[in-house]
Amino acid sequence: MRRATAAVLLLATATAAPRKRKLSLPRLGSIATKTGAPFLTSQPLLNLLLGIRLRYASWGAPVAHWWPRGGPSSKRAEVIDAPKPETDLRDPAKTILVVTTASVPWLTGTAINPLLRAAHLAQARPAGRVCLYLPWLEPDKQKEVYGDTAHFKTRREQATYVYDWLCNIAKLPEAATKLRIAFYDAHYHRPQGSIYPMGRTVEALRRPDFTRYSLSDKDIGEWRPDAVVLEEPEHLNWYSFVEGHSSSWRSSTDHVVGVIHTHYVRYAATERMCPGPLGYLVHPIVGPYKACAALLMARWMTNGHCHRIVKLSGTLPRVGNDDAEIIANVHGVRDDFLEIGSRRAVTHPYSSSSDARLSDALAEPSKPRTKGAYFIGKLLWQKGLGELASLLVASQKEFGGDLPDGAIHVVGDGKDRRAIENRFRQLKVPSVFHGRVDHADELCRDFRVLVNPSKTEVLCTTVAEALAMGKWVLIARHPSNEFFYDFPTCLSFDSKKEFAEQFAYAVRHEPPPLSPKERRRLSWAAATERFCDASLMPSSIRLRFHQRLACFLHVHLGRGFRGDVIRSIAGAGLSVGRQSAYVRAKERAAAGGDDVPVAAVKDEEVPEAA
Repeated sequence: MRRATAAVLLLATATAAPRKRKLSLPRLGSIATKTGAPFLTSQPLLNLLLGIRLRYASWGAPVAHWWPRGGPSSKRAEVIDAPKPETDLRDPAKTILVVTTASVPWLTGTAINPLLRAAHLAQARPAGRVCLYLPWLEPDKQKEVYGDTAHFKTRREQATYVYDWLCNIAKLPEAATKLRIAFYDAHYHRPQGSIYPMGRTVEALRRPDFTRYSLSDKDIGEWRPDAVVLEEPEHLNWYSFVEGHSSSWRSSTDHVVGVIHTHYVRYAATERMCPGPLGYLVHPIVGPYKACAALLMARWMTNGHCHRIVKLSGTLPRVGNDDAEIIANVHGVRDDFLEIGSRRAVTHPYSSSSDARLSDALAEPSKPRTKGAYFIGKLLWQKGLGELASLLVASQKEFGGDLPDGAIHVVGDGKDRRAIENRFRQLKVPSVFHGRVDHADELCRDFRVLVNPSKTEVLCTTVAEALAMGKWVLIARHPSNEFFYDFPTCLSFDSKKEFAEQFAYAVRHEPPPLSPKERRRLSWAAATERFCDASLMPSSIRLRFHQRLACFLHVHLGRGFRGDVIRSIAGAGLSVGRQSAYVRAKERAAAGGDDVPVAAVKDEEVPEAA
């Protein structure tokens, strides 16, 4: 009652009293903390109540000062509790379900990192204790996502491909024998370039036909895990099918950990609603509201389905309570990246990065020579490709019209590839575009410096891989990159001139080798330890009212025809939004005894959005 009274008084004072200093949310947050009403700082509606405008940054993303990102904002968060023993994932007796939104052969972070996390968790416990829950795309939809890499007619074929990837690419044959793989129905949503679950996911765990594939066999039957790891919990639950309380992930276990991979708020802020000049005009007005809606949805889904929230870096806005969320880099790199780095380590003297002056950058290149600079990743504007082109143009001007060490190599593919190629061509940036390949491929091994100016990443996996391979990495000075600053081969920049100097220095000097301790920090063994530490929950933590309310609203608003309408209007379209219709069509097909493929059901009952 005292806190509620303080909140009302604070709001009345903030809106009515004249102030010499401009009232901002960070300032209001500090005032609220002192007055005993810190929960106000986490309410997006405060923007409307105070009439505070969302300022717009020059590159198109709203300023991230809607509320504080880090640090405890409540007295409860300052209390240090002993962790609950039942939340210790190091216990080999625990069964763990890892759920993700993508699968190899799609070489994206949300496919590779959860797979390797599940493999390393499985390695330390008996066979069958860890299950990886992957999306299953129907054969006619696979080419759009997987390209010509692979084509699977059955789920067993895809499970075999995943096991082969673990054994031959990741070099984890022991983990492959212990890991189990299950599939949920999914659909590729072309406008958003994402895979979304279709039909039952958490509900399927309790069904007698729930199938888990092993390397050479399969297990069928109900499965109740001791802990669930949701990779991208907001993405998994935005448009998911619900049929009541059983659709809540917290109903399946008392320990649900959500790992947030992607900054969807920034993506929503920078993505234009329509192409052409109209998009440029509308975007500055609509962008902040889209970002605010994405943030509200992310907070709703994570609070409604998770006990513990792990954020990969401090660039993410706060989505949960301070006693529920933690910032930790729980990703690592495959051992083959570290092996590549140890083989190509250069031990001759080198200049320090602090000596990267213009005169030093123009000096004779060191020996042995390797190829120059490259970028690898999805070819999307949100990945910073536009900023990269502008930075390279500025570097050309700095060095008399030519890039030091020749053309930049761009490795990867994506829906914006053609537009990005045209931009580089128009700006006359010397560049070579390659297709999608694995970062450990021969094509990428001899490059000397990875350039990644993106500020929309949460934690860039390719930067960690390049560090492990013994390359220079040239990255923007940004909270998402703080984990990498301590490495001797990391060069950061904050201006075009600084980028030009660091770029020229990197392409003309061999990087120093990493120490064993630095190599260990990048490994998946260290990342798994950090993940187990981050997953521990303090003993005094209990679910709060707003967390229970978020779950209740989601599992009841999303039921039946009403849920289909809400999802379709909210951005899922007819292809993903009509979850209940999809489930009913499958049930009718099963009851009729017809061997109807899922694709046919989807085409009949859930037509593609125009």
